[in-house]
Amino acid sequence: MGDKPVRERLKGVHTGIQLLRAYSRGFAGVYSDPEEHAKFLDIMDYTVGMDASADNGWMDEGKGKLVIPFKNIDMLYPGSQPGAAQRRGDCVSHSTINAAELTMCCDIVSGEPDEETGKIEGPPEVSPAAVKAGLCSSEAVYWWRGHGNDGWNCSHAGRVVCQESGIWLRKDYPEFGFDLTKYSSRLAGKWGRTSPPDEIKNFGLKHRIRQATELDSFEEVRDFLYQGYGISTCGGEGWSSTRDKNGFSKRRGSWSHAMACIGADDRDIIKEKYGEPLVLIMNSWGHWNSGGTRILNTTIDIPAGSFWAKWSDCRRRYMVAFSGADGWPARKLPDWGADYWSRLK
Repeated sequence: MGDKPVRERLKGVHTGIQLLRAYSRGFAGVYSDPEEHAKFLDIMDYTVGMDASADNGWMDEGKGKLVIPFKNIDMLYPGSQPGAAQRRGDCVSHSTINAAELTMCCDIVSGEPDEETGKIEGPPEVSPAAVKAGLCSSEAVYWWRGHGNDGWNCSHAGRVVCQESGIWLRKDYPEFGFDLTKYSSRLAGKWGRTSPPDEIKNFGLKHRIRQATELDSFEEVRDFLYQGYGISTCGGEGWSSTRDKNGFSKRRGSWSHAMACIGADDRDIIKEKYGEPLVLIMNSWGHWNSGGTRILNTTIDIPAGSFWAKWSDCRRRYMVAFSGADGWPARKLPDWGADYWSRLK
């Protein structure tokens, strides 16, 4: 990853393969920013993910399990994954909103009251076009990157969804003069060098992410996902665009790129086959890869655009998890990898 914001824009890109080629040739969608990272650390209640899981009583709850919280998105909004493919260097906002969307949908499925308002939230109504484009707007997050060029970093974006942008649904906002129903690279650049006006911030913070924390071990990633907390990741690793019959992809090449983490597989059968546990990565390039999608020894398919990766290939990536409620409460969610699937047999 470079140390300076990239200045180029992905012009004329129309397919996932073109995005793959651009990133493989050195396009930088992410860069480091120590100053912003320090600001992010200041807002975190937990600086170690293991502390959050221990304090809230759910450490090791995902141990040995297939953890696939993305199924909660499927249940509420079938067909919303992978969402619209990015058309400029805004991968960080896509990764961030994909992770936040997972947290939001798991909040809804849990059926637990919001810890601030006391309300039990139902799934928001959005149009079929909005569902196809990914349910939540990445553009509204990208407006807060703080510069007019492309490229960003996951820690700054993590602070933004907590303190500035919040989560915007994909819908028309005539009161603000823009329509976010479908992804627009042009609208993604509406603000950047200058911040959006206060009325935009005030509206977005009605649906903010309440807390974020960094993760640096597979156990943390697995257990946070088991509780339904989505994870955004930044790094320099690339992967093959071809999956094996179980949806697994090998490391290949280098991308300065952000992607969300939406699942983990810690089953013995997986560790015997691949030598270690796997994590499920959701890319922001639409239908960019091919191959198998059926999860080993189940009747469940991973979403289009995603792939399983070895933890050892991901362990150096910067990872931040999002909570939609105050703190990190234990939540009752369907165990899609075990109880639910066994009922389907």
